[in-house]
Amino acid sequence: MDRQPASELLKAFLISGQLEKEDKYKIFERLLEIFTIIAVVIGLLIIQLPFAQDLNKPAIYKLAAIVGVFVVFWYHVLPKRFSGRMKRFVYSLITLTFIAFLVHYTNGVRGYTIFFYYLSLLPVSMTLPLRYTFVTTFYSTILVFTEAFLTKGSLQTNLSLALLNSWGFVLVVFYSRFNSGEAVLVKKAEEDNILEKEKTVGKLKDEFVYIISHELKQPAISIKGYIDNIFSKFSSTINLEDKEILDLTNTNSVRLTKLLDDLLDISQIEKGSLRIVMTDVSLRPIINEVLSTLLLEAKEKRISLSQKMTEEVGANADVDRLKEVLTNLINNAIKYTPEGGRVIVEAKREGDSAKILVSDNGIGISEEDQKHLFEKFYRIENERTRAVKGSGLGLFITKQLVEKMGGQVGVVSKAEEGTTFYITLPRYR
Repeated sequence: MDRQPASELLKAFLISGQLEKEDKYKIFERLLEIFTIIAVVIGLLIIQLPFAQDLNKPAIYKLAAIVGVFVVFWYHVLPKRFSGRMKRFVYSLITLTFIAFLVHYTNGVRGYTIFFYYLSLLPVSMTLPLRYTFVTTFYSTILVFTEAFLTKGSLQTNLSLALLNSWGFVLVVFYSRFNSGEAVLVKKAEEDNILEKEKTVGKLKDEFVYIISHELKQPAISIKGYIDNIFSKFSSTINLEDKEILDLTNTNSVRLTKLLDDLLDISQIEKGSLRIVMTDVSLRPIINEVLSTLLLEAKEKRISLSQKMTEEVGANADVDRLKEVLTNLINNAIKYTPEGGRVIVEAKREGDSAKILVSDNGIGISEEDQKHLFEKFYRIENERTRAVKGSGLGLFITKQLVEKMGGQVGVVSKAEEGTTFYITLPRYR
């Protein structure tokens, strides 16, 4: 077995109790309450045994009653906000004081109840920082030596027992802190190792997604180009069945290209390499351009697309990324609005921001689904959305792009009452 360096032993001794979170002490408090009650009950049972005939039982009963009242007050009357490391430390000092009285009424340093000091020091040394552990250990030592002068019998013997127990306190505290700290260091090393592996795997995954998406994008564009070329040159000679096959192929080619674009965007976002070029732009022509590109999809469902703009509004944004954001939002509105519905795009000034709203009178979104809308790969799953195809990436990318342009994105919706997505961007005029 390899010997540990002295520095590692010292580190394990010092770190014990340092990394404990405040919330964890609330769990300790509950366990200590149970421990205290059990200790009192066991103590009362022990003094009923034959060898405890000479003990001052009335005084012990009074002490047990005081401890019971203290437990109720300490854990159930004091405000909940008085919790954490300091409360744990104060509790340990009060506990040691009660133990001192118990020891005094059970033959002092010569009695068997001295072991309660050890039980109290164990959790302190394992869960509290070094300074608190030092104070509680020192306080225990003072109490034991004080009791040595109060216990009947030879003072020399009593002091020897007090010294022996004090040395025992030191050993218990040292080994408890060392073992506890060593466990913490091992756990922390394992967590760091797992985190490092996750980072490496995540980086490899991002690189893989980027390479695959980048390599597949060009063939996908070529396929669409070939299909468009066939339509333009041979449309008059293509029979109905072949035309349907080509239409389906073209639709899937467009979907594939969109999916690859989304994957490339996500890869760049997560790598921090997404390029954003901010310029001052007028929103009306950008909105009109996006609406015109989605007009065909809207007509197929007999959905009216309209722009509502009473004043010229400008924003500071990346033009291409803004078009991508608007395309995602308007396209979603078309997808989730029943035939014969409407989609309205509005732009207006709001303080120092430009606000764009995309509203529809579609199926709406429940409050629970709204909490997860902008998460990666999240899709609303119900009977009315299963037929709508998508990757669950559009809104995630939309949120990331808007925030990188210095804006915010949100949603207001009620089930069966339509939805309004809105984005705010810095306004330049």
